[in-house]
Amino acid sequence: MENIQVISAQDKVEKISKIVLWVLIGISLVVMALFLLIGYDTPYEENPNFNDPKLTDLLLVWTYILIVATAVATIAAVIYGFVNGSNKSKHEEKGMAGKAGVIAWGTFVVSIIIGLIVGFANKSEVLLINGKDWNDPTDIVLTDTSMVSILILTIVTVAATVFSMVTNKK
Repeated sequence: MENIQVISAQDKVEKISKIVLWVLIGISLVVMALFLLIGYDTPYEENPNFNDPKLTDLLLVWTYILIVATAVATIAAVIYGFVNGSNKSKHEEKGMAGKAGVIAWGTFVVSIIIGLIVGFANKSEVLLINGKDWNDPTDIVLTDTSMVSILILTIVTVAATVFSMVTNKK
């Protein structure tokens, strides 16, 4: 008798999601390498003290693609959860997995608060954008808040991804 291996739908989805994750990471690494290696140190025409990377548009377009894909996947997951999650007691996760939403939103809120604190601490500074002074305090606070929040969320995301990949041995 032959051993027939039955692969569940959940295993297929998990395998596909891992492949998609690695493909996106690979493309992101290639885009970042192209951005940093091809014309990154090209001087800015109006002020040669600044760089004007040649592939900034490529990096921005890839970022927009990732943002749109994330938004679509998030909305699809929420809709799927509402449609198929009518019996929550059967699908509730235990431990950290059951608190993933709270942890994610908590991390987001904390990162925004830390960003605001840094932004208000630096609001008297002057931004230098394309060689021109920019001293609008609101813009400085928003810029610092966004940058600090992005940095914190990126670090937490990378740490969570590595932790998940190391602990999930299938």
